[in-house]
Amino acid sequence: MTGKGKHFAAGLDIGTSNIVVAVLTEGESARPAGTGWCASLGMRKGIVVDGEGVARSIRRAVEMAEEAAGVKITTVWAGFSGYSINVLTRWADISIEHGCVITGDHVTRLMGRLHRVDVTQGRRVLQVIPGGFFVDGIPADDQGVGRAASTLGVEARILTVDSQLVDQLLESVQLAGLRVAGIRVNPLVVAPEILRTVERELGTALVDLGGGTTAIAVFNRGALVDMAVIPVGGEHITSDVAIGVRTTLEAAEEVKRELGLLPGEKDDYVELPDTAGRHSRPVPVTRVQQIITSRVQEILDLVKQTINRLKPGLSLPAGAVLTGGGARLKGLPDLAARMWNLPVRPVALEEGDPGRPDCLAAWGLARSVAGKPAGQENRGLAVAAGGSPSGAKSVLDFLSHLRRKYPH
Repeated sequence: MTGKGKHFAAGLDIGTSNIVVAVLTEGESARPAGTGWCASLGMRKGIVVDGEGVARSIRRAVEMAEEAAGVKITTVWAGFSGYSINVLTRWADISIEHGCVITGDHVTRLMGRLHRVDVTQGRRVLQVIPGGFFVDGIPADDQGVGRAASTLGVEARILTVDSQLVDQLLESVQLAGLRVAGIRVNPLVVAPEILRTVERELGTALVDLGGGTTAIAVFNRGALVDMAVIPVGGEHITSDVAIGVRTTLEAAEEVKRELGLLPGEKDDYVELPDTAGRHSRPVPVTRVQQIITSRVQEILDLVKQTINRLKPGLSLPAGAVLTGGGARLKGLPDLAARMWNLPVRPVALEEGDPGRPDCLAAWGLARSVAGKPAGQENRGLAVAAGGSPSGAKSVLDFLSHLRRKYPH
């Protein structure tokens, strides 16, 4: 994608609450050249329920980013919450011809075997993440390229996803008039952006609290151990407030942001409109915070159960890292630390407009390819999309090829 004589990369975050687009200039990945966002229409708990509504939201976010960056966006690298994701641990190895050294072709052939593993009907391989390479059975710090050996092996995490979910996401992007160069899981896009090396090595849980879903990814020894997505998020807190005090969703969201979990005075009141948005009346602050706290505790307890399930036999010395739009709630890190019995590091999000959505995932998607030479963007995301690293076809083309070749 080009504009103003330069090459650009665009990341598209398809969230339950917001659609976010970030445009980065090739080789200048520190800050975006432009961003755009729009409230999600047609998404519920990370799933497309109205493809045309999602497409309209994507189009609006893209137009905003185009105007800010001064470019025409035709191709995007898409990310989603990771809902329905499943992580498999698999081993593969190949023999190296006698007298030969390991080459890049050997590595490509080895990784190709992992992309062809058998998965449950209705699911497909979305991404293969190498956990560690082994040269003649001995762990290698790199891929072993250039070393003489008889075997090259790898232990990898294979991410599989519901085929229908991915197809619906890709079709919505196509309806918006865009081409998809690759698709990734947002938590794994965000992880390199915010996790420190020591956290990934010692053991940490990344908790991405979004609008309709919360993703939990556990890392140890520098690699992904496991991850899961639960269908609860910040929108559920807002909905509970709106129902509990009989006000509008807009007013509930605003008062949720204002009060959070911080203690207030017992005799304090807040003015809130009725469900029609017409007449205001005083509501006790303690009543609102009771509702917020109850739902937050429920979500944090579900996250704790998920973390414990994902890390059997592992401790997490580096604790948990809390991010996502829902993590902006005042007082949330302290409550999470107490409930999880872990140190919790909140990640500061972009300052400015309080209504601005979290742009980390969209930035990360664009940044992952913005520094690559022109024409190499697809190659950079081909493995993530589960296709061959040719860069010649879009993900939709590749999936169509798979459906024709393997109709079951």
